[in-house]
Amino acid sequence: MDQGYQDIPFYDKSQSTIPKLDELPYDYFYNTDYNYLTIPEVQLLLILSDSQVSYTFSGLRKTTSLHQHQLTKALKRLQDRGLLLKKDNGTYEITDLGSKRTRELLRDLIKNRAINTQENLSYSNWKRMKIIPPIDQDIIASYLERRWFGKFRYLYRKNLENSIELCWEDGRNNQVHLFIGAFGDVDIEYRTKHPSYSEMTYISNWIKNEIVNQNDILSEIEEIDEEINQNSYN
Repeated sequence: MDQGYQDIPFYDKSQSTIPKLDELPYDYFYNTDYNYLTIPEVQLLLILSDSQVSYTFSGLRKTTSLHQHQLTKALKRLQDRGLLLKKDNGTYEITDLGSKRTRELLRDLIKNRAINTQENLSYSNWKRMKIIPPIDQDIIASYLERRWFGKFRYLYRKNLENSIELCWEDGRNNQVHLFIGAFGDVDIEYRTKHPSYSEMTYISNWIKNEIVNQNDILSEIEEIDEEINQNSYN
């Protein structure tokens, strides 16, 4: 029997008594509306709650800090219940049923003040680049996604209405968000509590070099010195 994953019976509303929280295994999250979820499963549902985002296994492990066995077990259980889907490329996405259940979960957590809804203070440094002539955004994303660079580890890909977002994170919770537009626009956002010009330069240079060094790309990349609307991709 796997430690921390002892299955317990689903709650039957016809029972006269409801199990108390301290009677459940320590790593289980309990909800009478749809039986129970383990805490790792709750973490995964909240992280993957956006239906447009797909995480790799390593990205989920980095984000959740779960042990590999815990993460594997939680992913499998959510897939078996139809809440998550594993795609052919190995990434994970939430299903429509998973999104519905997560909305219910969030309402319950906020109602009971179990989560902090305030954002942490951080700064965003932006840089815009232009690929001339433009390259298909899916091609650029395929060059960069799942790649690691320096201390930044790849987390996820998100398909937005007019762009593709890729995200990396380092060991201090600093994040790099890359927005690849359809007409050669490439915006870089560096989210950090401690802005650094040299770090931003390193990030933009890595992205430029990775694109232009592809054998089948004949385009050039130039940096654009202009104000970027920080809400343009929200």
